[in-house]
Amino acid sequence: MRFETRHKSHHNSSGLIGKYYPQRRITEQDFLNKLSEEPKDVPRAIYVHTPYCDKICSFCNLNREQLSGSLDSYADYLVGEFDKYGQYRYFKEKGVDVIYFGGGTPTVYKNDQLERILQSVNRNIIFAEGYEFTLETTLHNLNPEKIELMNKYGVNRLSVGIQSFSDEGRKFYNRTYTKAEVKERLLDLKSKFNGEVCIDIIYNHPTQTVEDAREDARVIKELDLGSSSFYSLMVHEGSTLSHDIKDEKVKLQDDLKRERELHDAFVKELTTDSDYYVLELTKIAKAGRDNYKYIKTRTFGGDTFPIGVGAGGNVDNISVFRMKKEMGMFVEKSEYQQRLDRFNGLFQFPTVEKDVVNEILNFTEQKVFEEVMSELKADGFVTENETHYNLTSDGLFWGNNISREVLTTVVEKTLEITKK
Repeated sequence: MRFETRHKSHHNSSGLIGKYYPQRRITEQDFLNKLSEEPKDVPRAIYVHTPYCDKICSFCNLNREQLSGSLDSYADYLVGEFDKYGQYRYFKEKGVDVIYFGGGTPTVYKNDQLERILQSVNRNIIFAEGYEFTLETTLHNLNPEKIELMNKYGVNRLSVGIQSFSDEGRKFYNRTYTKAEVKERLLDLKSKFNGEVCIDIIYNHPTQTVEDAREDARVIKELDLGSSSFYSLMVHEGSTLSHDIKDEKVKLQDDLKRERELHDAFVKELTTDSDYYVLELTKIAKAGRDNYKYIKTRTFGGDTFPIGVGAGGNVDNISVFRMKKEMGMFVEKSEYQQRLDRFNGLFQFPTVEKDVVNEILNFTEQKVFEEVMSELKADGFVTENETHYNLTSDGLFWGNNISREVLTTVVEKTLEITKK
């Protein structure tokens, strides 16, 4: 077997380039100077992080904490950030294609807090034609007033953390509501919200069956949802789940065969006709509906402007990570590092265009790339035609491993060749 351990997230291949080419730290003033320049003509996203939830999923250890008290100060902070950066040429002279509020739970704010934040977005940001404006949410954090506020201020996409429709799965993930209540609330949400409703699914919990995976897919089709992400359960250090495993309260099956059966059952059931298709490694979308512009902007060389504690992104050749309200890390990337970042992003999708690869890689890199793709083709992970490489079902399951291997092989073998 080519791969023994499955990488379940694209984060397993992100950041690898820094191992070979250390990045250069710069100052916040350098970053502000960049914002004062004429904006480049590239796709642009804003990522806004809310590191708070009022109920923590069992598997989660992300940059978030249990809400205890008012979020007035954090809401004021976000409003201030939009007001501050909205004064720069970067936002005054060019529209934004994507706004994505992640977390945490961005709908955990009270109605008046949420309205102040959305007002600050509209006050400072130019919306590009065909923009996408997403808020992540849970069902229990929504009310009719919040939905109306989102409709009023241009939110046109919701990503709802469902994780599982089965009652047993929902209990394991520490989710609110039963399967019947979830379905009812999603239908009600669709009737009141003007935009696209998408969900997250996490498969491979201890008691999940193949039929459970199929049923999750059937419900998605029954409710006519715009898309669904689908991730295999990951155990993160510091999560409730990790502690339960250590205390032997929960026992997970480390069984690749079972994980593959659940993955394939969900994908096959949801894509059994032409209505739904695999948009990227971990997302299936309904044709003509959800475009998920956020991931395309992040992976195809666009900017992602980060706002909020725990947010990360980039503006042109400057990477930014917000560690605290008044503290950020700013790093300058070389043209080569940017080029490889873009190359790595291609492999989050089931189809890779040869022309795009050839635009990014130089002659030596292209030759190394073709060699590793020939090996992957021989092993049944990809097929090839005149214009594209396409992941097979094996390739889709092992997609993050393939992304990591292709990137490291191209970088390391090219370095070997150029040193001779």
